[in-house]
Amino acid sequence: MRKFKFSLAKLLEVRRRTEKIRKQKLAAIQRDIDREMATLRVLNSYKNEAIYALKTLGLKETLDIPGIINRHYDLKTITEQIEQQKAAISTLKEKESIKRHEVIISRQNRRVVENLKDQAYAEYLKEGERLRQKSLDEIGLFQHIREGVIK
Repeated sequence: MRKFKFSLAKLLEVRRRTEKIRKQKLAAIQRDIDREMATLRVLNSYKNEAIYALKTLGLKETLDIPGIINRHYDLKTITEQIEQQKAAISTLKEKESIKRHEVIISRQNRRVVENLKDQAYAEYLKEGERLRQKSLDEIGLFQHIREGVIK
């Protein structure tokens, strides 16, 4: 019996590669999100430090107007950076959602071809069993005919 050969093997390989590439792109976006989230945490800690510094300046006996103005400006700047960072994270999360959907579609496409391969292999095995049974039946028939001729 001939060796099993799947006619859509190249298509299956292309689908596997496509899924792998899309998974890698998704992982890259997830790394970007993690990096941006770390930056956001750092900015939030800077903001907390600026608020604390502003409070400590206000508690001193002598009022340091230029220092308070500088700390207030620092706080405003950090708050703007935090908002920009949140917008960047939001954009990346939207991209992540799109890439995740692409990975799901790629996985489904690959599974369709793999199911076709499994079905083709099952048919191949069934055909092999049918041919084997046919050979055994022919051998049995020849033996039966030979025994009938001998008697």
